[in-house]
Amino acid sequence: MQHPLTVLIADDEPHIRHLVGAKLKSAGYEVIVATNGGDCLALAQEHRPSLIVTDFQMPVLTGFEMSVQLAEDERTADIPIILLTARGHKLSEQEIASTGIRLLMNKPFSPNDLVNQVQGVLAPAA
Repeated sequence: MQHPLTVLIADDEPHIRHLVGAKLKSAGYEVIVATNGGDCLALAQEHRPSLIVTDFQMPVLTGFEMSVQLAEDERTADIPIILLTARGHKLSEQEIASTGIRLLMNKPFSPNDLVNQVQGVLAPAA
């Protein structure tokens, strides 16, 4: 029996964590939740999730700062990341290339679209 893929969600907004978590669980994913970038980094190192969905602006570490630290750790460098941003933050191609960020999504977003994007990013690994 194949184990479900695990998605780590990091967002400091409780309603976003709940909404994204519920949608991903209903799509068959295991879900781990973090409320800030520091906790997300620690959970990613401990659990090595299949994918991370993280907010850009969070306490302790931003989603981008956390992504850079994950990329610098050989244990977590290959974890793909979907970065959510409410303020239209732009990252250069060089910044994105230095991380595991596979996709930037603007808030507000469609939860169904996010699930589709998660499935698309994880499809090669499935």
